[in-house]
Amino acid sequence: MPELTIASFNCHAGLQARRNGVCEPYDLEAVLLGIEADVLVVQESWTPDHGVAMVRRVADTAGIELFELPFGPARLDPWPHIPRDRNGLGTVGLAILSRIPAEMQGRLPVGTVLNDHTPERGGLHVMLDVGGTKVDLVGVHLTSRLPYGPPIQMRRLAAQLPPPGRPGIVAGDCNFWGPGVRSFLPGWRRAVRGRTWPASRPHSQIDHILVRATDGTEVLHSEVLPAVGSDHRPVRATLRLS
Repeated sequence: MPELTIASFNCHAGLQARRNGVCEPYDLEAVLLGIEADVLVVQESWTPDHGVAMVRRVADTAGIELFELPFGPARLDPWPHIPRDRNGLGTVGLAILSRIPAEMQGRLPVGTVLNDHTPERGGLHVMLDVGGTKVDLVGVHLTSRLPYGPPIQMRRLAAQLPPPGRPGIVAGDCNFWGPGVRSFLPGWRRAVRGRTWPASRPHSQIDHILVRATDGTEVLHSEVLPAVGSDHRPVRATLRLS
């Protein structure tokens, strides 16, 4: 049976957590290239208006397939800042980097919630080919507007997730704790358990990799990786597909 290693990482646009009002950059390119995985789901990817996104640089450098879902305009300094006037110096979004064959399937919109200035959030659905086995992967980044925002968006997402019939994975920053994620995404189970946020002294897991409970997918190994610069820690799981 084929195996797949998948990771998810909220990269915070290549900036460290804010200290004394300042977000210093870290070497995002080295971090993305250094996370060993067949597929990497990246949240808070940033593309400057007159430049190239770091995920694009990494994809071109390593010969990796790149799939992107823009969420809307954003300013890098201060970060995260979503301009109300919709005029930004770049675009924030979601990206999937795949070292294995993959095909874009589409966007899964999750709509808006009150006080979230990033209205275009959603899921990015790609089909992976893991040694001839087709796998549905949905990368996500949901709102941080607690307490109601993430549950509202998870309910909307749940109604659009691929149906059973082949292995499925949901991976990303849900901005919600594990038991709640399971409640609002019924039929899915957590492949990784461990605290991911804030990276320096994590007290909560809001970054998740989920597999469909009925797939027969076996979790061979899972872990929360060490802090690498962002305010989130990456998560990674190796799966055996049925």
